[in-house]
Amino acid sequence: MLSKAVDHLPTARALPGGCLYEPKWDGYRGLVGVGPGGGVMIRSRRHTDLTPIFPDIADAAAAQLPPGTLLDGELVIWAGDRLDFSALQSRMASRSRISELCRKAPASFVAFDVLQWDGQPYAPEPLRVRRRKLQALVTRLSPPFAITPATRDQEVAANWLRDYADARVGIEGLVIKGLAVRYQSGRRAWLKLRIRDSNEALVAAVTGTRARPERLILARPGEDGTLHIAGTTTDLSPSQRRELTRHLRVATAEHFLPDDHISSGRLGAWTNPRRLPIVRVEPDVVVEVHADLADQGGYWRHPTRFLRVRLDLSPDDLRP
Repeated sequence: MLSKAVDHLPTARALPGGCLYEPKWDGYRGLVGVGPGGGVMIRSRRHTDLTPIFPDIADAAAAQLPPGTLLDGELVIWAGDRLDFSALQSRMASRSRISELCRKAPASFVAFDVLQWDGQPYAPEPLRVRRRKLQALVTRLSPPFAITPATRDQEVAANWLRDYADARVGIEGLVIKGLAVRYQSGRRAWLKLRIRDSNEALVAAVTGTRARPERLILARPGEDGTLHIAGTTTDLSPSQRRELTRHLRVATAEHFLPDDHISSGRLGAWTNPRRLPIVRVEPDVVVEVHADLADQGGYWRHPTRFLRVRLDLSPDDLRP
């Protein structure tokens, strides 16, 4: 099942059967299953085979899960007391070094749903039944397996949002699910609320045209003072385009972006990356954006939301 974004925390009765609030983990969504013959498979939600990328999880699944089992959850890697998304990407990019990477940064699997256990199907059951079964597995599973915490209390969920935002451990927000809802693959029946911070960045380029920008390519200074891409925005509204057009100037001098194309992966499109045309602009306009906590080395992996132009700030006001 999939989730759709919301801008506020839903009330406890907003979904059928009441709401179950869970942390949104900063990792790779994954299905871990053991077939009737004992073979292990790990798949992404897009059905990509991740088994060779997570042999540590596959070995643990073979040892701990009975045949005829399928769990839904998040593949994560911990670095101390916070999640390390870059370590996950290293595995995807360096498959020839998987054994070494597993030793240096072992993965974990945080289960948040049970679709089948020991040959018994649970997907047709409502979430309240699946959750009870999942909780019953706490004593059966050991690291690298874990069960995600969850609450039905809206006030507790609101406290989680504040605590996770302050701690910055890699929890991106909350996922909210209806306790009476059955599991239906591909259906967007869950809700997600991301933790967002207000941040400033420079406009380095746009998609579309200067007179009609569609999305902003954002930049921030690094420790050495040089600019680097910091992310992008979601699609701009007509009023936002009009506001920005008054302040953007097409770059005429040397620019830190080497050419007038950018990989779609830099715009949040992680599958089937391609080169997209951009218009480079003078990086002297500061804007304020809402960004979630999924940042990696100063780069916002998810598109930010444009809030306003900050004419009261200059590029020198931005700090690494």
